[in-house]
Amino acid sequence: MTDDKPPRHVETRTVIAISGPLMAAYVAEMGMMITDMIIVGRLGANELAAVGLTADWFYVLLLIGMGIISIVGVLAAQSLGEGNSEGITSASEQGMIAATIAAVPVMLSVWYLAPALNLTDQDPDVIRLIREYSRPLTWSVLPALWFAVLRNYVTAMAKASIIMTITVAALALNAALNYTLVFGKFGMPALGVVGAAYGTTIVNWIMFAALAWHVMRSPRFKAYRPSIFPRRIEARTLREIFVLGMPITFTQILNGAMFTVAAVMTGVLGADVLAAQQIVYAVIYFALSAAIALADAARVRVAYGIGRRSVAAARQSAHITFLLAAIISAAAAATLWLIPEQIVSIFLDTSQPANVGVMLIAISLSLYAAVFQALDGVLIVMANAVRGLRDTKSPLWISMAGYWLVGLGSGTILCFGYDLGAKGLWQGLIAGPLVAIVLMFLRFRLRMREAEARLGPA
Repeated sequence: MTDDKPPRHVETRTVIAISGPLMAAYVAEMGMMITDMIIVGRLGANELAAVGLTADWFYVLLLIGMGIISIVGVLAAQSLGEGNSEGITSASEQGMIAATIAAVPVMLSVWYLAPALNLTDQDPDVIRLIREYSRPLTWSVLPALWFAVLRNYVTAMAKASIIMTITVAALALNAALNYTLVFGKFGMPALGVVGAAYGTTIVNWIMFAALAWHVMRSPRFKAYRPSIFPRRIEARTLREIFVLGMPITFTQILNGAMFTVAAVMTGVLGADVLAAQQIVYAVIYFALSAAIALADAARVRVAYGIGRRSVAAARQSAHITFLLAAIISAAAAATLWLIPEQIVSIFLDTSQPANVGVMLIAISLSLYAAVFQALDGVLIVMANAVRGLRDTKSPLWISMAGYWLVGLGSGTILCFGYDLGAKGLWQGLIAGPLVAIVLMFLRFRLRMREAEARLGPA
């Protein structure tokens, strides 16, 4: 083991160089979802609720594949630290195969989303709109997962700026396509929520094609360029991706499903409450984009440090990302808390009397949502630092204990048992990440001590 590590300011610049473009990219990706909601929201509260609830479940289901292939970044980064170019290409190529396999159950689940949600006593008009929106959206699963594999690859190589360029351009294209297809502009028929699904699907295919072209043509990847459509299965690497990635999948599904189950619970309280919940969710997802980008940086930089046999470098990278996550999450929480009415007005025409109830509910939930996303942002980064050490199981049981047992469990009791409604639900949800942060930090410290013992003295 070596105690060699870059100066703190150098590593901070490296973390920012990785996470900065990814922040912009994730904000743009969230912007696509929010754009859909803003455009469709002009059609009415039912359309907004349908698209929002579908988007919730779509991203939860997409996490089945995203969790598995997220380990590609860890394997590639550690191989980079070891100077193993063959390991980099192998991880990326087998990641493309893993993504293709994982896409099958995800696509089937999205296709049959409306019949499944019909069992949860949702509004029939909302279910009808969900069916119209989810069927075309199914065909965006495969390009989204392929794009995620290549994103993990370029992130591990610390060359993530192209992700920002592609995704920001895609945001503008998504807005233009959805506006055209939803409202029937420029000679096109008005397709309503179906138009939003078509626009999003087209943009996902274009994003994948653009990133694949860059990886194949850029000289920066010449020494370790993977095949976009590999023809050979390497059983050992593919198995490692699934073994390490499946716990991440279960963790992300649990986390995402917690939001979605909470949305279904609020749907029982009424369509206005559900629409307000979707607005709050959209803001949280948007704010968490920065934390997710820092989490990607934490995961690959910790793995890179271990690949170099430097626990000191891995620990320094993790601590830098923890601090940055705390600062950014606190700033986002303050924004949501201080100007909730202005934020809500982005999604709804507040001059319409029919929307006043939704607006008031959303504003009343903003304080709780602000606290939750600040805690959740820090937790996401900590969990990925642990995964960078190839421990993907600990975040799973910590999430089960924090989000579900403590968070959703107490929130359900307060919401229905004490008749506090949506406010009670959010009060309980806040306790989840608070408990999980403590457990995750203790686990990270334990894994770092184990790495020191395994690699030997400096």
